[in-house]
Amino acid sequence: MNRDRFLRVLGADPQRWMQRYDLQPFSSPCSGCGAERTVSIPIASGKLRGLIAPLCSCGSLDAPYCWMSTQGDSLSDLFAR
Repeated sequence: MNRDRFLRVLGADPQRWMQRYDLQPFSSPCSGCGAERTVSIPIASGKLRGLIAPLCSCGSLDAPYCWMSTQGDSLSDLFAR
């Protein structure tokens, strides 16, 4: 999945977004510097809704993310593109 396909949903309340789509936040260390990053920015792509972590100050582009499908099987949604 290419992270460039995610639309960042500006203005969305992250807590309400997590509740609405049953998303669980998590933290992950940066592969570049080891700093902890937490998924907290609402994102969308087609029928997928999720959260992505902010980019790290070290410049690493591997921000962790999570997502859920709004309808049906999320794997079918992912591979149907």
